[in-house]
Amino acid sequence: MGILAREPLLSGLPPADRAALLAVGTRRHFDAADRLIQQGVTDDFVLAISGGWAAVRADAANGRAFLLALCGPGDVVGELSVLDGGPHNATVIALTPLEAHVVSSACFHRFLANHSAAGVALLRGMALRLRAIDAHSRDLATLPVAQRLARLLVTLDQDGPRRTPAVRLPQQELAAAIGATRESVAKCLAALRSRGVLVTAGRQITVVDRAALAAIAEL
Repeated sequence: MGILAREPLLSGLPPADRAALLAVGTRRHFDAADRLIQQGVTDDFVLAISGGWAAVRADAANGRAFLLALCGPGDVVGELSVLDGGPHNATVIALTPLEAHVVSSACFHRFLANHSAAGVALLRGMALRLRAIDAHSRDLATLPVAQRLARLLVTLDQDGPRRTPAVRLPQQELAAAIGATRESVAKCLAALRSRGVLVTAGRQITVVDRAALAAIAEL
């Protein structure tokens, strides 16, 4: 689905470069629901996330909101605005308590100038993100809601350090991520529950039969 980065930027940096980037930033704590970045605003900093998760949302002209990405440990957000000087194209909101290093624009540019491997990692991260967006756009245009939801849940249920708590997102957020209505997502979740593929408790979704979910997703 393209809402979860396959390779966080910080993990692609040599350890010394990663430490150097964090060293020039100021560590900050954010509470769940705090707004880290505001769409349409031009800031002079980037955020290097070291703990917790955030949602990247964009508001369209017709009033609809879209969940573009989920960011977690190792991700850097706000870099596009710092690189091109333009306003942010999305809002970033903490989903959980979150720790991040705030790196000023001047420090970030100086860091890239002095650490060539970091520039390569940044370009690679952008390329992966563009590929993911392309794949996500194709899914939105061609797949039915049930399959789009299944692909999203498979992505979010991956094992490993990047496993995300986003399966606790409300149905409205799940719908925004796959370009569907909350009602259609609720119907799909009910169908998956009835088939024993998953169970729900409040906002928590637990995948019981991952093989079946992957089959529905056709992955």
